[in-house]
Amino acid sequence: MTKQLIRFLSIFIILISVLGLCVSAEESYETFSYSYDGNVQITPDAYTVREVVSQIDGAGTLKEPQDILYDENSGYIYIADSGNNRIVIANTDFEMVHIISQFQNGDKQDAFLNPMGVFVTEDGYLYVADTDNGRIIIFDKNFNFYKELPTLSADILPENFKYNPKAVAVDSAKRVYVVSKNTNMGVIALDSEGGFESFIGAQKVSVNAMELLRRAFMTEEQLERTTSYVPVEYSNLTIDEKGFIYVTSSQIDRYDLYSSIWARSTDSTYAPIKKINPSGTDVLKRNGFFPPVGNILFDAYTGKEASDPSEINEVELLENGVYALVDSAAGKMYFYDSNGNLLYAFGGEGSFEGLYTNLCSMTHNGDSIYALDSITASITVSRKTEYAKLIDQVLALQEKRQYDEAAKLWEQILAKNNNFDMAYLGIGKNLLENEEYKEAMSYFRLIGNKTYYGQAFKLYREEILDKYGLLIFIAFVAILAAVIILFKKINRHNEKVTEVSASGKLSDQLLYGFFVLLHPLQAFWGLKAEKRGSVKSATIILAVTMVSSVVANLGGSYLGDSQGSLTSSLTIILGLLLFVVCNMCFTTLMDGKGTFKDVYIAVCYSSMPYALFTIPCTLISYLLVSDELSILGMVSTIIILWMLMLIFFGSMTVHDYSFGKNILVCLLTIVGMLFMLFIVLVFISLSGQMISAIGSVVSELNYRM
Repeated sequence: MTKQLIRFLSIFIILISVLGLCVSAEESYETFSYSYDGNVQITPDAYTVREVVSQIDGAGTLKEPQDILYDENSGYIYIADSGNNRIVIANTDFEMVHIISQFQNGDKQDAFLNPMGVFVTEDGYLYVADTDNGRIIIFDKNFNFYKELPTLSADILPENFKYNPKAVAVDSAKRVYVVSKNTNMGVIALDSEGGFESFIGAQKVSVNAMELLRRAFMTEEQLERTTSYVPVEYSNLTIDEKGFIYVTSSQIDRYDLYSSIWARSTDSTYAPIKKINPSGTDVLKRNGFFPPVGNILFDAYTGKEASDPSEINEVELLENGVYALVDSAAGKMYFYDSNGNLLYAFGGEGSFEGLYTNLCSMTHNGDSIYALDSITASITVSRKTEYAKLIDQVLALQEKRQYDEAAKLWEQILAKNNNFDMAYLGIGKNLLENEEYKEAMSYFRLIGNKTYYGQAFKLYREEILDKYGLLIFIAFVAILAAVIILFKKINRHNEKVTEVSASGKLSDQLLYGFFVLLHPLQAFWGLKAEKRGSVKSATIILAVTMVSSVVANLGGSYLGDSQGSLTSSLTIILGLLLFVVCNMCFTTLMDGKGTFKDVYIAVCYSSMPYALFTIPCTLISYLLVSDELSILGMVSTIIILWMLMLIFFGSMTVHDYSFGKNILVCLLTIVGMLFMLFIVLVFISLSGQMISAIGSVVSELNYRM
């Protein structure tokens, strides 16, 4: 019985191990997308691996292949088998159809030397980028030599130009477009006979103003030693049926790329992919959450453990405007729609199925994709899943502007993946089209997309104004009239109070703060000499200021981007109190007439503009769209400047300084504040290190005992 139990357990453990290996093979990579906030969202698989082909029947083993292309007209797969100096043509069962290694070129027997790119025209002509021979070779539909487009002549090109074509594409008019190794002047455009026409779509160079200023004062020797700002070279290209050229680059400066990503830039200056029209202008849409760059979660600077940006080596055009970027560094493929929205991404580095050692190229055949690994010389065949097919159907419906049908499919996609922000975006857009603005706002806010939220909010506001505009106007006039009347009454009260001795009433002291707003010199003299304020009233005003700061930072509108923290809310209060302390330190040494109490009261009363107007501005922000919030920002700036002006005149009056001397003292006070902040930060840092050291010592003692 014991032996049978042991045998059963052994078999059970073996089965679990085998199943574990199977599961790990199936899940060797994860499919993911990015949320609007830039977080990774794991999604259902878009493609599943069907097989990995390491050998073509009849053609043997590949060696360092660089390019793969499927031609839907012939149904053949073309592979640039660079290490073997040949082009392999196979069917979709990976059986060899033909091999081109040597060919008759006129009177001589010719051969390739490191061919890196292939392209097939609609009429079946094969163009090969014969890289190290510096030429383009053309074969007819029967794979017979047709023509050689020779090396470009040096008299029409820059000095020291070296022509090594590594990618080629042809438009419907037989114009040939070439990407050459070590060429940063753009795509080379040739006529049908190989004659040079122009360079198109060169990458723009951008240098910041500080760098230009620094270079203006450099000597010629210093300029020679500095980095040259030259355009980066393209890595690959392809062309669509309308003649638009898609080019990729893997040499964008990482900091510039990082900045453009997190600024959500739609500009092409630091773009690793472009869609170039015949005039050389980039027309690629970059309206997604982030520009199409592959990996967005990399470090801005290099370092020992820094994660790196994608090296975009190729772009593949699929159906419904979808295109895929090949990241050769990380072995991943990123799929985008025509607007630049990331649909899904998958792949990675490794030896399991679905992972790559050096992913260099990909092509597609209907629902299948073929991914080429140059180091393992293998082709991974993957099949599209139902999840990806659903997304394709949605995109097709959106292209036809059938948004209601698309919204239903987005709901099905959410049932499979409720973390897919693009699905919420799609539903929100449909609600926007159907004029259901409030519901659309909820979907856009759910994914944090303020651009579309602002559009929906603006239309929703117009809808409310159309219905209740008259009532809103009457309410606004009534509130404005009530505020004007209130201020007039307070002003009359303060005029009467200033004519008699201070009553000492808290209500009079608080209302006197309104007098400070417009009559600072007279008001601050009254606070000091006539005792029209007190520590109690000043503290109440400071407390209201603090509440206003908390409301502004934590209770602002969604579009106002004022969702701060409690710490940031206390900044203004700490700044005012720090000013009181530092001001007293310097005025004591510079014959200041005011006491600590006088300065405290004056500074607290100076915060009246912030205490009074910040909360109304915060409430008004809920009624404004993004374009209008800049006006409110200007008002907030005026409030801060108003408060600073009152602090300046309060200090001058309290200490009985001249205008010039008060400027000096205020500057010294600011320097003192900065010095005290520095001391506090150093103390906090040292305290943290001391606590950490004590903790380490205690841990060591516990370990040894």
